[in-house]
Amino acid sequence: MAEKKYADLVKKLTFRGSFAPSRANATQLTFMTGEQLAGFDINFILGVYENPGNWTPERGSHTHPFAEYLLFFGYDEEDLNYFGAELELFMGEEWEAHKITTPTVALAPENFPHCPLITEKVYRPFGHLHLAMSANYAGGPGPEEPDQVLTDGTKYNYLFKELKAEKGPGGADAVQYLTFSGADRKDFQINFTMGLYNQPGKWNETKHTHPYDEILLFFGTRTEDLSYLGAEITIELGAEKHTFDVPTVVCIPKGLPHFPVTCHKVEKPYRMARIGLAPHYQINPV
Repeated sequence: MAEKKYADLVKKLTFRGSFAPSRANATQLTFMTGEQLAGFDINFILGVYENPGNWTPERGSHTHPFAEYLLFFGYDEEDLNYFGAELELFMGEEWEAHKITTPTVALAPENFPHCPLITEKVYRPFGHLHLAMSANYAGGPGPEEPDQVLTDGTKYNYLFKELKAEKGPGGADAVQYLTFSGADRKDFQINFTMGLYNQPGKWNETKHTHPYDEILLFFGTRTEDLSYLGAEITIELGAEKHTFDVPTVVCIPKGLPHFPVTCHKVEKPYRMARIGLAPHYQINPV
């Protein structure tokens, strides 16, 4: 059989143990760079976290030469509002502390000092999705911890957004979803949606294009084994159909017609995260 034209846009997600020595860091994660993502200006980490502690005690505060979105979410099979942990994230040269107890996104702008990141309590394994706006990961040290925090604790609130689940269409489509975009914060330069799916059938969206690059992350909710998707899915790219039953990332270059998506079977609820590399969601029907 001839190789499909868009086969390189559909990549299996491979999970492994954390590359960090701390128990608090991911017990399973996948890391992909722009080279693996059709050359897009993004790299990401998706993982599951189960233990309290400092994620990278050897690192402290640090910066990146690109913007980074830190998304914290739960793996509950029925409710996207459930997080399952309590975290503390330090922001800015002042090391301003911010508590995270619900699904949340935090933005670290280009060259902005952020971290340490400390898991204080874990009630159930939870998820973290790091979205960095560069094809390659890079970073450097931030300022040392000050003797005292010289802010009122709210200086960097504008970089955070609590994510509250909204009701989806249901059926084969998302029963709930979390979302954020430039409409929520002027500094947000991506549009993002994460849906929870639990039924077979065809999704509502028909074939369309976007005037920007997009990635679609399909992953499961079995926290003891993130290599398990729990569904069999077909997505159309151009005139081609691509079918998979393992966690997968699909890269959608701007202007490429894609969809519909059909879920052939569901063994366990699964997720799909849509990351558009533009502040606002735009769709052009085909």
